[in-house]
Amino acid sequence: MTKQQIEIPAIGQPFAGGFFAGEFILEGERYALVVASKAEGEKLDLRYKKTDRNISDSADSDDDGLANSERINDANHPAAQFCRSLLICGYDDWYLPSRDELAMLWRNLGPRRKNVPELFREGGAEAFALAWYWSSTETASYSNYAWVVDFDFGGQNDVYKDDGCGVRAVRRLKI
Repeated sequence: MTKQQIEIPAIGQPFAGGFFAGEFILEGERYALVVASKAEGEKLDLRYKKTDRNISDSADSDDDGLANSERINDANHPAAQFCRSLLICGYDDWYLPSRDELAMLWRNLGPRRKNVPELFREGGAEAFALAWYWSSTETASYSNYAWVVDFDFGGQNDVYKDDGCGVRAVRRLKI
């Protein structure tokens, strides 16, 4: 019996409860990254962590946002808890993207990038805000910081975990 192939749409097209955002390899397996709709899967001005920000969360994977999110899925981590609590189109496996997954979102769906699908262009119904968004990846060198990506220009930075930044949930699907 052969494994059924999943048909992958173009970047920005509806797919698996959200919109197709790109492909990546994790531990030798190929995945499709799906970004949640703006209306259901985005919040602006959430904190990564409320208290004890100087204590490491061991959420330091640059590429596995699901593993990071599982480590920080509690009331002290509002950004991850928001994503992990979502139920969108029957899917409950949403999570806070890793640093690399978030960078892929900006590369493929950044509102001011060339060739971005119309829905995700600046002013579009699904467009990211021109703001900093949290990743689930804390900074390896400083436990009181986590990585963010700027959806205006695509820059990355580490900021204090108790700062307010945007959050947009993702899920992944093995392909």
